[in-house]
Amino acid sequence: MNKPNPILLQIVLGLFLFLGGTQSFAQAIFKGTVADSETGEGIPYATVFLANTTFGTSSDEEGKFSIYLPEGNYEVIVRMLGYQGLTFNLPAAEVKPQGYKFMLVPVDEDLETLNVNDKRDPAWYRNLEDFKRFFLGTSLNGKDCEIENEMSMVLDDISEPGTLIASSRDILKIKNPNLGYRLDYLLNDFRNNYKQGFVSYAGYPLFIPDSSLSRGRQRRVDKKRLEAYNGSLQHFLRAVYSGKIISEGFEIRRLYRKEDPVHKGNFIDSVATDVITSLEIRKNRDTREYLEFTGHLLITYLNEKESPLYVQGLGRGIQNKQNSIIRMTSDSLEIYENGGLSDPFGVLVEGYIGWERVGDLLPIDYLPTPEVNRGVQ
Repeated sequence: MNKPNPILLQIVLGLFLFLGGTQSFAQAIFKGTVADSETGEGIPYATVFLANTTFGTSSDEEGKFSIYLPEGNYEVIVRMLGYQGLTFNLPAAEVKPQGYKFMLVPVDEDLETLNVNDKRDPAWYRNLEDFKRFFLGTSLNGKDCEIENEMSMVLDDISEPGTLIASSRDILKIKNPNLGYRLDYLLNDFRNNYKQGFVSYAGYPLFIPDSSLSRGRQRRVDKKRLEAYNGSLQHFLRAVYSGKIISEGFEIRRLYRKEDPVHKGNFIDSVATDVITSLEIRKNRDTREYLEFTGHLLITYLNEKESPLYVQGLGRGIQNKQNSIIRMTSDSLEIYENGGLSDPFGVLVEGYIGWERVGDLLPIDYLPTPEVNRGVQ
């Protein structure tokens, strides 16, 4: 008997966005100017990036920018403090060679609310620790992450009783030393419903690799990245797409769930013995591919044991495999070679994959290298 703690995949909004074929050699140049809609003048140092990738830049002193786009579809973020931001979908195949001009609308800011040096009451600091625990995660990578501008956060536990709502006045600057990235994370929404044990968050991260690492430190970071990738949802979906579920170390079984008639709010799970060797991927005439399954699936990753941090408070020892539960909230999702899904809200996960949060995220363009793979025991 257990009570699931599903983590809506808003937690990685952008990680499974409309991103296909980033392994292709074809590229486009996405260029343009970011300007003030009232004056028409270029806005220097505006942030322009592709969500959940390592592709991003800042506009120059004249507001101009240029980014190389591998083949695929991207969610583009244009952001500058003091202006309304822009978010839109951009297929690389449809990029206009003449470039773009983005006119940002100024917004009035209450300077008093922007004073990040003001002291907060004790409840704010308690809420901050809760936010970091559920947003960054309690894995080793999550614990070692640092939000460098955490004082810009707005933390509200009053508007909806029993729920912590978090937002940020600025893009969060998150340092992840274990994985060798700094994340510029545009947080759209965070909610932690304490009563239901349900966490959801939505945002757009840019991954900025640490270019100052020594050769030895880079090897350690590469190993940590591979460990974070192995058994992740990104890894699983790539294995599903390529038809290599078994060889990549995954087992899939059907899970049947019904409500406990005695303890309302709890569920009784039973698992089928038969292993599912592949999930159906339907192709249409345009060679687009769709993932389709119903009900709950138990996903077991056999090649890594659980983290000791995961089992804390569960009242049991460490298992030599990682179990997660996944289900779709829509009938069909387009799936891409790099592990992307067309709808980041179309999947619910719980268990081990749900436990790994922003601290264990990797960019969608991450590719494990054979050299690193051979070096991991």
